[in-house]
Amino acid sequence: MTESPRTVDRQRRCVRHGSGRSLPLGAALTAALTLAILLAMAEGGIGGETPTKNLSPAAQKAVYPGSPAEMEKRAARDPLGFLRLSLKWCDEHVTDYTCRFTKQEKIDGTLQSAETMQMKFRANVFSVYLKWISEASADQEVIYFEGKYDSKIVVHPSGLLGTLFRKVSLDPAGKLALKHSRRPLTFAGMANMLRLVIPQCERALSFGDLTLTYEGLRNEGGRPAYVFKRVLPNKNDYPCPVLMIYIDRQFLTCVRTDGYDWDGSLLSQYIYSDITINPGLKDSDFDPENGNYNYRLF
Repeated sequence: MTESPRTVDRQRRCVRHGSGRSLPLGAALTAALTLAILLAMAEGGIGGETPTKNLSPAAQKAVYPGSPAEMEKRAARDPLGFLRLSLKWCDEHVTDYTCRFTKQEKIDGTLQSAETMQMKFRANVFSVYLKWISEASADQEVIYFEGKYDSKIVVHPSGLLGTLFRKVSLDPAGKLALKHSRRPLTFAGMANMLRLVIPQCERALSFGDLTLTYEGLRNEGGRPAYVFKRVLPNKNDYPCPVLMIYIDRQFLTCVRTDGYDWDGSLLSQYIYSDITINPGLKDSDFDPENGNYNYRLF
């Protein structure tokens, strides 16, 4: 018997499901999409647990054990307490890291171009190494090692100056060092961002001026992050009216802040990405004599 066009069309719009039953194509696509989302969640891609299988044992010790669902409830219930928890966790479990650091700042009323650097950071003996990879200052290097090099930052300039002057020592809080930066290098690091932000929040709270809200999970550099928004009034010398704060879900590190000026324009942005936690950095990573650096002519 010849099938009617309507019957053939219905069969085309169905797929086999289970033991011989047919499922409409639309429902099949929905089921497939649901499965894909569940698989992504299992791999940490959309709101699920961030995978730890590729982390070193040292990095695994820095993974915060709280469940994402409970952490979101905590973030919404007590945002400032959450930031305090993040700082405490990082101070206790994140000893060092490497990353890509991008900053953009307004200095003397002018928004500077974004700068991108490779960073090495160590907390237990405060040490920082930066190498610029953005074009304007490509290959410039800076080292600060607390207690060494006469407490100065050691700079290898970019371009021709770097050929003529292999090492330049500067006061980290001096005018020359701060010519292109809002803060000294001694304030660098993910935990130090919270060390600045939390006292500002506490001061505003004491005056009844603090509005700090949890804005939800967002993707930051391919990783889920808890996002907070701080709003302050234009008084009491507060640094900025609006600040967005991103806390990495896996390590509770502060991976990004966006500050906005009183006219609504960008005041500062600091982003830490491609982060390797607790790689075991050594003194040689903060030594101008390191053969992988450009401080030496030969």
